Amino acid sequence: MSNWQKIKDYFKKQQEIILLVHEKPDGDCLGSALALGHHLREEGYQPKLFHPEPIPSTYDYLPGGEMINIYQKKELPAGRPIIAVDCADLGRILYPLSQNTSIINIDHHCSNTFFGDFNLVDASAAATGEMVFDLLKRSSYKISPATATCLYIAILADTGSFSYSNTTSKTFQTAAELLELGSDIELIRYNFFDRRPLVELLTIKHALTNLQFSAQNKIVWSALSYRELSANNLLNTDTDSVINLMRSVEGVEAAIVFRELEPFKIKISFRSQKHLDVNLLAQEFGGGGHSRAAGCSIEGNLQEITAKVMERAQASLKKSPYEGGDSSGRGN
Repeated sequence: MSNWQKIKDYFKKQQEIILLVHEKPDGDCLGSALALGHHLREEGYQPKLFHPEPIPSTYDYLPGGEMINIYQKKELPAGRPIIAVDCADLGRILYPLSQNTSIINIDHHCSNTFFGDFNLVDASAAATGEMVFDLLKRSSYKISPATATCLYIAILADTGSFSYSNTTSKTFQTAAELLELGSDIELIRYNFFDRRPLVELLTIKHALTNLQFSAQNKIVWSALSYRELSANNLLNTDTDSVINLMRSVEGVEAAIVFRELEPFKIKISFRSQKHLDVNLLAQEFGGGGHSRAAGCSIEGNLQEITAKVMERAQASLKKSPYEGGDSSGRGN
């Protein structure tokens, strides 16, 4: 029995399926979830993607936006099976989940806690989108052009346009198959490469204004306060472009962005080049992710949290192979 059939067995003849994504969803998360939504509709189900806040405008072109419901109630509709996409743990899901609900967990983060009734987790996959493609191509229904477009964007986003170290020959093979299935490369080309929302440029502007360097310029970081973000309408913007720009500075091993998205609620994004395992660093503060890209959320004073995290980041860097320490890159 294929994994897709095993997942459908959890639906127990329910037609309405709930798709859940993590807070501030990225391209892999949204692309994978909407791809699942498209395919579920092809098979006669009624999928809905619930999220308590607006989806970042960076991905407003993804086909299937009509499936997205800005649902701000605390509890989800009862009795519907749930597919959590690209979520490493229950803390990344912004709704409480009842115990009698079937939860399917599809993810590729090495920090995944296997919280589902059915867990499809593969840390070796380049993206959750790569996993969803493998899952759906074993369905009796052909992958549609809309599904292929969402999956292509998912893989493109999480591999840095096929430039990150997680890119494999399988990744390119998957991309080729998605193009053959009708992925809209012109839509992707314009929106992913040639279109930059104004809020994204403003986020870069403010982040660069607040730019700081530590550890002999091996760590670059920027902190954005709630007052600054709210005054410039930047609370729901994507920061991938700015943190990747920061990481690309010559000589930098790690980049960190602190965003105070609510008063005393801080979202932290980590990126590294070759040596510092930022997943381990994020786990120290209740988060996680990948060895080269991770994140966490902390409550507290922005300046105090920034100082505490930067102290740990510098200590971890000293224990990494970058500084000739433990070859695993694991800090305490």
